Amino acid sequence: MWLLLVFLGFMLFSSANWIIREFGPVTYEQILFHANMPFVLETKMILSYLQHTVMTAAIIVAVLWVLFTKKYKINFWKIEKVRSFIRSYAIWFALIYFCFCCVHAFIKMDVWTMINWRKEKRELSNFYEQNYVLPQETQITFPEEKRNLVIIFMESIESTFAKTPLHDYYNADLIEELHTLADENINFSDNAYLGGAYPIDGTQWTQSALFAKTCGAPIQLPVRAFNSIHMKKGFYPNAWCLYDVLRAHGYKESFLTGGDGNFAGLKDFVTTHGKQKLLDILYYARRQNKKLSYKQRHKYITDQELFERAREELGRLGASQEPFVFTLMTMDTHFGKQAFSDDVCERRYGKDLNLENVVSCASLQISLFVKWLSEQPFYENTVVVMLGDHLMMNNSFTPEMNRHPLNIFINAVYPAAKVKNRVFTPFDIYPTIVESLGAEISGHRLALGTSLFSDVPTLTEGKYSVEQMNAEVRKSSKIYDWLLYGKYVE
Repeated sequence: MWLLLVFLGFMLFSSANWIIREFGPVTYEQILFHANMPFVLETKMILSYLQHTVMTAAIIVAVLWVLFTKKYKINFWKIEKVRSFIRSYAIWFALIYFCFCCVHAFIKMDVWTMINWRKEKRELSNFYEQNYVLPQETQITFPEEKRNLVIIFMESIESTFAKTPLHDYYNADLIEELHTLADENINFSDNAYLGGAYPIDGTQWTQSALFAKTCGAPIQLPVRAFNSIHMKKGFYPNAWCLYDVLRAHGYKESFLTGGDGNFAGLKDFVTTHGKQKLLDILYYARRQNKKLSYKQRHKYITDQELFERAREELGRLGASQEPFVFTLMTMDTHFGKQAFSDDVCERRYGKDLNLENVVSCASLQISLFVKWLSEQPFYENTVVVMLGDHLMMNNSFTPEMNRHPLNIFINAVYPAAKVKNRVFTPFDIYPTIVESLGAEISGHRLALGTSLFSDVPTLTEGKYSVEQMNAEVRKSSKIYDWLLYGKYVE
């Protein structure tokens, strides 16, 4: 019994440490969302978890069993006395250890905050009634000659990685190439230098960041029986997103990812909104008549291969007479150390697969891809939008860091009224992308977002502080339920 308590205690202790180390601070929303999505994990991540939790716990229990339960023919009086004392009170020692591990996990995972978030969800708010602008009922006028759109979601790329007069966290500019692109084009910033949007609850992981920046709302799941979200009518079927707008105006749409599109509901999202062509590892396997093993399905291709596939697909789209939107999501910087392309980059910061090397290589590869784009015949009529999806989930950051996902707009049609010292959120990216194409939005607002190309204040520049916005989006809303379920929920 006491060995079981030690095992369970260590599992709680090590699991909490592993989750925070790998993912950073997690939210109630993040746990609830992924619990309702198809279970797809990388083999490397599963092995890492087993190694740091189950295997280590088993070894510790085995050592304790050998030391304190087995009988030995040769006994030293003092050692045997200690063994006897520990055996006599083992259940109490184990219980104290188990309680300590429970408290540690509770604090480490910030469970109290999660409990409060759950309580907040039961409070009904009229925030959406007052501020959500239905895109499907908003007049959006596109120019006669429509511009193409390329969106690059850069996994976990922050302005934090740059060297500016405000911050130099790494004694180097890890994203030197991206920094140059931002300076030469448009970077909407929270300060006078390189910056970005203020993260909001429900936008802090990949799928929620994608939804926030293309649909103008967070992923905030309601508390229902069994916490089930039941997206039977599609992924937020009543949300009218960027891809719905572009499809309605004749755009062809392709979405490229380096993994399995089933992960985190991505396939449901791209088929619900715009009915996009999803290019994932399963698509390319079918095209080559290959059957992927379980291990292959749970791996991501490197960005080097991803950009090769992007060039191929863009060559096909660019040859068409129809306007297109092409989206790709990079993966090398997943948790700061997913992959490094030695064929493209040199390891400037030691020989390890560390955050500094991986991020600097990602910056180079993305800039090379943008350079390739600039050489294509369709480039002059193409807007390129580069977005860090969310803040990096890694334990190497401190609360004192001023962290914002990076954004860069290239070839935008309109000049921005104000670029620097803006207070904006991921929701504002949606209408900003639409107006970057030369479209005119009546009122310059879609969903919870405001176009940053206009002189209209964002919600966080006018009506709400960032803290107030966070508090409001966590509450329940009948309109939000309508977006999520496709119907009103009592």
